[in-house]
Amino acid sequence: MTAALDEKGLTHFGVALDDEGPHGFDPAAEWWNESWFWDWYDATGTQAGHVRIGVHPNQSRAWAWCFLHREGEWVAVEEPRLALADLDLERLAYDRFGLRFSWEVHERLRSGRLRFDGFGRVVSGPRMGMIQPVGVDLAIDAQGPPHSGGRSQAAGHSSATHPSSRFEQPIGARGTLRIGAVTRAFEGRGERDHSWGPRHWNLEWTFLVVNGGDDLRFQCAEAIIPNVGRFAVGYVQREKMTSLRETTFDLQIRDDDVLHPVSGRFSVLCEDGSTLAGRIDPVTAIEIDITHTFVPPRRSLYRRTLVRVTLDEGGAPMLGWLELNRFRDGAGA
Repeated sequence: MTAALDEKGLTHFGVALDDEGPHGFDPAAEWWNESWFWDWYDATGTQAGHVRIGVHPNQSRAWAWCFLHREGEWVAVEEPRLALADLDLERLAYDRFGLRFSWEVHERLRSGRLRFDGFGRVVSGPRMGMIQPVGVDLAIDAQGPPHSGGRSQAAGHSSATHPSSRFEQPIGARGTLRIGAVTRAFEGRGERDHSWGPRHWNLEWTFLVVNGGDDLRFQCAEAIIPNVGRFAVGYVQREKMTSLRETTFDLQIRDDDVLHPVSGRFSVLCEDGSTLAGRIDPVTAIEIDITHTFVPPRRSLYRRTLVRVTLDEGGAPMLGWLELNRFRDGAGA
C-alpha cells in the first residue's frame, strides 16, 4: 500500500509535502502550538508507546514526552518546559542534560526515523518508582495518506493571519525499544499526527485510532469547545480513505482506575454513507500531565489507553489507542 502513495495520493486531503516540517506562527497567539506525535504497538500489545515533540514559540518553550509500555510496566518521560532555544526545529533535534531526541525525515509524508533517549520514571509494574534509561529508535513508514479536515476555523484554534491545521496518518514502525538494560526488537503499526495553530486547551475531547492492517484503519475524534459547541472528525481507510460525517461515543469512565480507565462503544458514519461500530476494552493506560496548558493551570483526567476494539461486523479484535480528556469536580483542587 505504501508504494502506491505518489504525491497525488499523499496530498489528496489538502496536506502539502512542505507540511511535514515546521510552519510560521502568529506572534499574537500566546498559545500557538506546533507538535509532532507518533504512537505504536506490536501485534499482541506486549510492547507499545508514544512520543510527542511540541513547541510553544511565543512562550519560548518546547515540550517532549515519551511513554513506553512493556509487559505491564509503564515508563514515563515528561519534559514540558524545555528551552526552545536548545531545539533544532528543522530536525526536531535536542541533546542536553541526558535527554536526546530527533525526527529525521527521509521522504516527506512517507518515511523517517524517530529517536528518543533519556531517563524516565517507572509508573506501574514491580519497579514502580525507579528511574530507568529508555530508548526509542524506529523507522516510520506511511501506510496511507495524511488525513486532514483542512484549515481550522474553530474559535481558539484559528488565526486570522496564519494558517492552522493538522493531519493524521497511519504508519508502520520497526526498530528497537529499550527499557533499563534490555533492548528489544520491535515491529508494529500505529498512527502519527502533526498539528499547528493556536490551541485553546480548556476543552474536553475523545480520540480513538485503530490500525488493523491493510484491511482496515480508522481514526475518529470529538471535541467540545466551551461557548462554541461540539465537532467530530476522522477517517476510515479500507481500499481507500474516506472522511467521517459523524462520530458517537458511549463510554464508561473510571476516574480512579489509571490503568483501565475507560470502556464502551463507538460508532461512525462516513461521508460515503458506510458505517462502522464496535466495542472498546482497555488493555493498559497512562495518565499524562497537561496541567500547564490550561488557563488557569489545573488538573484534568487526561489518559491514553491501549485498547482492544471488537467490531460489530465481526473479525478478530484489533488494537488501538483511546485518548480522553475530561474535567471532573475537584480535579483542579
